[in-house]
Amino acid sequence: MVPAFFAGVTMRVSDGRCARRGVVPMKLSSSVRTALLIVAVTVAYFGVRTGLRALSVEEKAPIDERTLSVVAELLTPEQKAGTLAIRGRTEADQKVTVRADASGVVIATPVALGAAVKQGDVLCRLDVEARDAAKREADAALRKAEIDYQAALKLAAEGFRSEAGLAGLKATRDQARANADRAAIELEKTFVRAPFDGVFDARDAEVGDLLKPGDPCGTVVKPDPLLIVGAIAEKDVELVKAGDPARAQLATGETVEGVVRFVAAAANPVTRTFDIEVEVPNEDGKLRDGVTADMIVRGRPRDALKAPRSALTLDDQGRVGVRVIDEENRARFHAVSLIGEDADGVWITGLEGAQRVIVRGQEYVKDGEIVAASGVAGGAP
Repeated sequence: MVPAFFAGVTMRVSDGRCARRGVVPMKLSSSVRTALLIVAVTVAYFGVRTGLRALSVEEKAPIDERTLSVVAELLTPEQKAGTLAIRGRTEADQKVTVRADASGVVIATPVALGAAVKQGDVLCRLDVEARDAAKREADAALRKAEIDYQAALKLAAEGFRSEAGLAGLKATRDQARANADRAAIELEKTFVRAPFDGVFDARDAEVGDLLKPGDPCGTVVKPDPLLIVGAIAEKDVELVKAGDPARAQLATGETVEGVVRFVAAAANPVTRTFDIEVEVPNEDGKLRDGVTADMIVRGRPRDALKAPRSALTLDDQGRVGVRVIDEENRARFHAVSLIGEDADGVWITGLEGAQRVIVRGQEYVKDGEIVAASGVAGGAP
């Protein structure tokens, strides 16, 4: 590449002459020609380098942020008697695994699986031979001690028995009575009984099994009342109290109504949620333990926003929420709780004051992106 000021120079290599159009030709020595060539290359190098620098500066120039068009609505808070939607499950009010108190071989299981039982009904009966013999022996010793003591009382009344002798027979009688009571208790341990009225729901021992103290015989459940248990988020726990009405749709198809019986005072340290129990009647026992239930609990009135269903979206963690437009016209995701639903929208909480909520286009923007909103009534809150 030759610089511009050399553009009009023509070199003739054949005769070593250089002529300039319109100028008297002059002769250039080889050293001069070499010098001119070096100058031309140097100028070309620095020209290219300058151009590359300019191109690099252009490439590094900041690119304007894109502005996305969305449709938004200005939502203002209203008082709404909230209804909390809670996923839970049914649970028997009482459910106990009945266990053996003594060692022995199971010789009978009188109750059929699934049958109704009364408190005290025998669920498992253990071998009683050794304990029955011990009980008979203790009873015989008690009868003898009682006879001896009664005879001594008569003799003492007539003056033929000393007080010391009478006291010794009384102590013997009392000891025999204690032994008989102990033998009766050991014999009773061979009968594993239902602790309350309910249903024999699971059998853990069969005839011929050897049970040790603490081994399970079976499970008894008390189905009435039935509980529906679930968990409430931290931000909602103050809105529900014991006695609030509730309704639940069970996975088995039944719809039941009840009242909140319990709200935990302390959060679960892992989930940071609060346990809740709803009590529903189950007199006929048709409702079953362990069924998935969707609860609706009606809580106290509070500030809420009514939003179109189209405004709801999910973040990367799967949380339900909406995207709002902040003072800098940037989209921001906020998780919300649904507390109610009408024909023309849903009631949500979790936002402070009036908010510009994106109702169309929120799926195409990310947190922090600048948006141009249309359809907003009243401007920015």
